[in-house]
Amino acid sequence: MPNTPNQQLRPEKSVAGKLKAECLKLKAERLINLVVVLLVLVTGCLISSCNTTKNAIYFQNIKNDTTLTNLVSKDFEPKIRKGDLLGITVSSLSPDNTVLYNAPQNIEGATPGFLVDSSGDINFFKLGSVHAEGLTRAQLKDELQKELTPYLAQNVVAVGFLNRHVTLIGAVSPSVLPMPNDNMTILDALASAGDISDKAQRDNVMVIREEGNSRVFKKLDLTNESVFYSPYFYLKPDDIIYVKPVLKKEKISTSQVVSYVTTAISLYLLIFTRLIK
Repeated sequence: MPNTPNQQLRPEKSVAGKLKAECLKLKAERLINLVVVLLVLVTGCLISSCNTTKNAIYFQNIKNDTTLTNLVSKDFEPKIRKGDLLGITVSSLSPDNTVLYNAPQNIEGATPGFLVDSSGDINFFKLGSVHAEGLTRAQLKDELQKELTPYLAQNVVAVGFLNRHVTLIGAVSPSVLPMPNDNMTILDALASAGDISDKAQRDNVMVIREEGNSRVFKKLDLTNESVFYSPYFYLKPDDIIYVKPVLKKEKISTSQVVSYVTTAISLYLLIFTRLIK
């Protein structure tokens, strides 16, 4: 019996169907491979994001409920130096008699106060020249109270620094912070400047300190407990704090990566759907 037209086309349709199925299978495999690659990229970005967050954590190696002992002493009292501008306030039982004692010597500068001259002295009412260089604030206070006793009974003197400061530069809000009292820590200074930015190396903060005719550069790691044992934890007047930035290109955020991946998958599915129709 001769083959009918339908019977003659069946083998051809069978071959075409197989080819189409193989083509769809190949495209599906490519789609799966693409999705796997995109998922790997997303996972990598998420891991990178976690690492960035970890690098922004202070004192990472300190466990909860930990006590650190034998730390550097905070009993640091800077000595008065030539060029210091001192704020000196005198009080007594007779307030009317203290007006002239509180009149500052240096009235030409922007900040009135008592300037320590090239001889290391300040000029004080009634007392004349008083040697201040080399003394601490407490020692100068005691000296002034003693010398003023014949003029002001039961007087109280307070002494502070007016022109001492520390400077912050680098990956932090650049600031010149006044240092009126003692015992300012590097954490105090960074907090006053608004803390370190997320583009900074918290494990590589440098303190630059003048000692005699030399400059000392000291690296501090704020992610480690060792900072509490460093003599540079407590700042000295005129210290410079340099916060080093992260020397890497800015990474794409996780939300941006997810958006790109979602768009790419949607586009691929659209093209794939059009091809199989």
